[in-house]
Amino acid sequence: MSRNSGQHLAAYEWEKVGLVTFIMATIAATQDRAGFLEGFEANVKPRATELGSLDTSVGQFVMGGEMAGLMGISMEWDSVDAALEASETIMSQPGGRDRMANTGSSIVRRSIMENIAENGQREGKYLSCTYLTGTITDEGTDLSWKHAQSGANGFMTCRVVAAGMAGWTGAAFAWTDSVDAMNVSRASMLADPEMMQIMSKNDMRPVGRVIMRQLA
Repeated sequence: MSRNSGQHLAAYEWEKVGLVTFIMATIAATQDRAGFLEGFEANVKPRATELGSLDTSVGQFVMGGEMAGLMGISMEWDSVDAALEASETIMSQPGGRDRMANTGSSIVRRSIMENIAENGQREGKYLSCTYLTGTITDEGTDLSWKHAQSGANGFMTCRVVAAGMAGWTGAAFAWTDSVDAMNVSRASMLADPEMMQIMSKNDMRPVGRVIMRQLA
């Protein structure tokens, strides 16, 4: 989920003026990964960019229980309305459903989250997503990055807007080239007394984790 070249400035400008953005995460199953990625690069990504997506990327779940092997498409928008309209437009593209059928692909679930805090760059071979429950706030953002940056290239905290019936209210994303290094920084963060106090105050705790390999 690295920021697309040519779109990085736009996303940076959103952050500079303090406006929020929203991450639409689509989970899909496919029987043809190569065909799925080809369709993403040739059709989905260009169309999303035309519609105003600030960041569009795809990865595959490697570790994540029953989610292993599924594909994850992420698109970043400046509003929920923009995400909803774009989703409908992309899904109704001519030939879109035929391409999904030809690759044995189907949508498993789709969620949208508010990006409430972010540091670093969305760059790295792997992406870790830790599902959180409780009250998700941007409190402790600098403290989180203080620890995370020793093992991660980027760190983002999101709060759920709509995710169906789910046992999580937010997620922490970390981009890295070494999951081992990230695990060390993650342990350090969770053991920090100040972070423990923030999490306790907000009844916030991790309830699950998946690791993805970034593909495009």
